[in-house]
Amino acid sequence: MTDAKRSSKINPLDNSQISDYVQQYASRRPLQEQFTGKFVTLLKALIQVKDIEVHLIESRTKDIVSFQEKICRASKRYLDPVNEVTDLSGVRIIVYYEEDLNAIAELIAKEFDIDWDNSVDNRKLMKPEEFGYQSIHYIAGLSESRRTLLEWRHLSSLRAEIQVRTVLQHAWAAISHKLQYKREEDVPQILRRKLFRLSALLELADEEFMGLRDKTVLLTQKIEEQIAEGNTNIEINILTLQEFLNTSSEAMQLVTHAQESGFTVENFPGTEEEKKYLSELVAFCNFGGLKTISDLKTALSGSLKWSKEYLSKHFQVDNVKWSVSTSFLCELILMKVFKDKVDLQFLLNAGWSKKMGEQVLSVAKD
Repeated sequence: MTDAKRSSKINPLDNSQISDYVQQYASRRPLQEQFTGKFVTLLKALIQVKDIEVHLIESRTKDIVSFQEKICRASKRYLDPVNEVTDLSGVRIIVYYEEDLNAIAELIAKEFDIDWDNSVDNRKLMKPEEFGYQSIHYIAGLSESRRTLLEWRHLSSLRAEIQVRTVLQHAWAAISHKLQYKREEDVPQILRRKLFRLSALLELADEEFMGLRDKTVLLTQKIEEQIAEGNTNIEINILTLQEFLNTSSEAMQLVTHAQESGFTVENFPGTEEEKKYLSELVAFCNFGGLKTISDLKTALSGSLKWSKEYLSKHFQVDNVKWSVSTSFLCELILMKVFKDKVDLQFLLNAGWSKKMGEQVLSVAKD
């Protein structure tokens, strides 16, 4: 689909017309920029309400030079380019899984007025034996109910192109664009098979990542059942650590000792920050030779008779109030348990600052 479908039989614009339309767009562009900003804010809010996780949302308003280049292309035919060009405002939504792509596509179709003649779902255009660029492009305007709202009334006629794709589809689009291949017929015959094979691999990878996510959910449920039954003879990894720290009496007692010593204990379930600290704790356990959750449980249980006094000493060295996670508290405890093995270089390699590393080591080895 092209954004000039309705005027495909019109002769190309002459230089005078091009100059006039460029001036028109230059005058309207501030309003278009305002629309782009409000539009992407609205999209983000709708996606958040639906609790759909996205990798990235980016937007842009077409600059004047790009507008001029577009209406000058021989392949384009416009009667009124300022109003016919459909991607003056552009939004790209990149998701992790194809399932999320479908959810966002449904959301957009429900919440906006879609120009279906100029919108395209590349996935539906491909034959079963074909591979290549897969992305959804919607030309979207405000819904009728939203156009009547005071804050949108002056923007009611404007539209945006919304591209929705997965991370791997985005990688395909970016690399093929870098190679200057926009369409299948652009690819030299001798390279076409290799390019199709790569596309097929990425499509398969998209499916496999969804499968891994689903298996992770099932594995997490199994881990919850095992730990609830008292079976801690399971390997240490992020999933098992997370469940153990959330439910074990040893971890809860350790948190109590930390709070009584002056620490503020905050956890951020499901965030990248939590994953980072859990990953560090996995590395610490491996370094100390703790292989199972049972090993960690034993180490934490043995520390409870001295953990409160030990944690309090950190404030005697530094009066700054500490805000930590449960997993970081476990690192501090293991640092004392393995005080004869841990050195400053290990902490530096793990991402600690030199000052902090020296401070906690001095307390751990005191």
